[in-house]
Amino acid sequence: MNTLLEPGLNGAFVRDGFGALPAEVATEVAAEVAARTAAHSVAPTTSQLTLVGQRLAVKDVFDVKGLRAGDGNPTWAAQQPLATSTAFAVQTLLEHGAQWVGKTVTDELTYSLAGVNVHYGTPSNPASPQRIPGGSSSGSAVAVAAGHADIGLGTDCGGSIRLPASYCGIWGIRPTHGRIATNGCFTLAHSFDTVGWFARDGALLTDVFNALAHSETRTLPERVMVCLPDDLVTLLHIEVRTAFASVFDTLSERFDTSLLTSASLAPETWAQSFRVLQAAEIAQQYGAWALQHLDSFGADIRARMQAAVTINSKQVHAAQRVRSDAIRALAHVFDESDTYIVMPTLPWIAPLIGASGVEVDEARVRSQQMLCIAGLAGLPQVNLPWTSFDGAPLGLSVIGARGDDEGVLAVARAVHDALARSV
Repeated sequence: MNTLLEPGLNGAFVRDGFGALPAEVATEVAAEVAARTAAHSVAPTTSQLTLVGQRLAVKDVFDVKGLRAGDGNPTWAAQQPLATSTAFAVQTLLEHGAQWVGKTVTDELTYSLAGVNVHYGTPSNPASPQRIPGGSSSGSAVAVAAGHADIGLGTDCGGSIRLPASYCGIWGIRPTHGRIATNGCFTLAHSFDTVGWFARDGALLTDVFNALAHSETRTLPERVMVCLPDDLVTLLHIEVRTAFASVFDTLSERFDTSLLTSASLAPETWAQSFRVLQAAEIAQQYGAWALQHLDSFGADIRARMQAAVTINSKQVHAAQRVRSDAIRALAHVFDESDTYIVMPTLPWIAPLIGASGVEVDEARVRSQQMLCIAGLAGLPQVNLPWTSFDGAPLGLSVIGARGDDEGVLAVARAVHDALARSV
């Protein structure tokens, strides 16, 4: 029996803090909710209890006062102090009425996209139990997909919300970098990490964004342009390519559409730049600790950490130039307002459990060529449920201009509705 895990529940939850908030946090939240309820009775428009009754699962990288953030590695966890405050994102959702369920499994120090953790195990993907769930926000994704929670709070650095959302057949959002405060949250690579979350429907995904960003739901504009990046088509599995061609035909009946000509994007070059810059930032923050505790990591994370500390300044400078080029290229795509990229989130479905390390790593590298687009430029991206192949889900994504999270959410919901009507 794995003593780190809460039994059952698809292996999604860690045992620490499951089922009940520390008393002090619960008291603070109850007082805030009572104050907002009282304010609502006086002036209903001031009510912010928009998440009442929604069950909240939280990736074990967020501080919760009185608990210890484990970050997927027991050796790391043992050296962390008990949190003296609660992370902004967690506190805000609780104060909007969300109901605490517990903390969820994450890959070690979040440095993986597989959802496989040598210490905690692999949460069971309810959408396709024979396949991996994807990481590093694996537990939160599985908790939502299995119905154990309604909101799954996580983080996305290189795809840790978008990829597991696709693999598990649910909604997920990576907001604009910096749009949601990361206070009280473990970050792997500071210029890439964002707070993100999962839900089973687009309306709740939007409600969570509105609560965290102090925003309001956006009405879909009359004219919306959706773009297909031609450079990504060759990355897709042949079955995905065929299915997406049909999707784009359907969307052309609802939206203005265009094809981003070949060489508009450079996914392979961009992905390599992303890997270098991410690794350099990881080495900067965690390299010394990792080298002292290499034996505490699973083989895949250990190898990644060892490689990260070898990145040199010449590589970083070259990668930064590529990143600047990518930012300029993507800004040009979104020069005209209400323009969005629509694409499959990933090239293919999740690898099977038990697939070789080589196979899993190959899937990771291919996926990064699609995930790095929003990551390098800090753009908002929403994964929405789309279709399945061999009984396993694959998601569709909407990417928009930096800061246009509200528009991306509105378009993603409209795309989902348009595809649902065409079935």
